[in-house]
Amino acid sequence: MARRRPLAQERERRGLFGLNAALMLDGIMAKELAGDWDPELYGRFRRYRAEPVEAILKRLELSDRERIVDLGCGSGENTIELARRSANGSALGIDSSPAMIDRANQLRATLDPPLAARLRFVVGELPGSIANDNYTLVFSNATIHWLGDHRGVFRRCFQALAQGGKLVVQMPANDEEVAKLAMRQLASEAPWSEKLRGAGDELPPVAPPEHYAAMLSELGFADVDCYYQTFAHPMNSPAEVIEWYSSTGLRPYLKALTEAERPGFLAALTARLESAYGTDGKLTFHFRRLFIWARRP
Repeated sequence: MARRRPLAQERERRGLFGLNAALMLDGIMAKELAGDWDPELYGRFRRYRAEPVEAILKRLELSDRERIVDLGCGSGENTIELARRSANGSALGIDSSPAMIDRANQLRATLDPPLAARLRFVVGELPGSIANDNYTLVFSNATIHWLGDHRGVFRRCFQALAQGGKLVVQMPANDEEVAKLAMRQLASEAPWSEKLRGAGDELPPVAPPEHYAAMLSELGFADVDCYYQTFAHPMNSPAEVIEWYSSTGLRPYLKALTEAERPGFLAALTARLESAYGTDGKLTFHFRRLFIWARRP
């Protein structure tokens, strides 16, 4: 039978673990919080982040002459895969992050020339950087939830599609998961509340499927299908869940804090997650996502 640590020793161990994790994450995020997205940080959980795209590709039927635009293409892997599946098609990847587009163009340079010639990656603000009546597929993975005025965004997507063109969108909708709830709660408490007031507004909760189904129908889309799918991601510790969010959902909070304040916030969040998950070791992180499918008649 394993010996239990004395309570004081266990509290000290957990406090040191949380602080060490916080210092590690703060170091990882130095570049990320300088203003641009960090492809390396975002890609640390590449296998898990690929799962919703794999689910889309199982359903998505593509012709051999698609005209594709990928809104928020990141480092370009999904854009390339879409182009690869349309033998004579073309794909444009747009992202507001110069670092992401630079990485996408580096990846493009490694491809066979015939495939590379059918791909283009550009820096641009969304959704204004897309042409009207042009695309057979408007695709967006884990981007539109960062944008305001979703009705305006989807109206612009409708305008960008050619007749019969398809819309396929995935957005994280994990606002009620343990870690997201803990972030918001901690940010609302002293000593963080004054510095973090309004920080969470940068990434408001995603509305439910029925909201988007009604919106898209009102905008003129047909064959609308909106639904949740939850993915189970094994993690080694709650600190890994924080690392997952450090390139996405934690960004608004950490950007609002000084470099000296971030380790304390991350250590407090680590301790809170260990308590909420009931472990400082392995756990399953459940991540719910919203999928949107539609067609322009």
